[in-house]
Amino acid sequence: MERKTFEELEQLKQERCIGWVDFLQQSEYSESYQQWLHDRGAEPDEDNAELFVEQTDAAFLESQDLIM
Repeated sequence: MERKTFEELEQLKQERCIGWVDFLQQSEYSESYQQWLHDRGAEPDEDNAELFVEQTDAAFLESQDLIM
């Protein structure tokens, strides 16, 4: 699957052309999301994709707080 820039994916998501699963599978987080699913014995779906995004965002923000 072709990877797109974050900006392209964000626009497609906002326009409701893609969901969270497609967003992740076409992003730089594709491999991380697949590993996260494997670790949990889960299949890709919109709910766990959104949870992955929320957890990834939270971890990123926490790491930024440590830098500041």
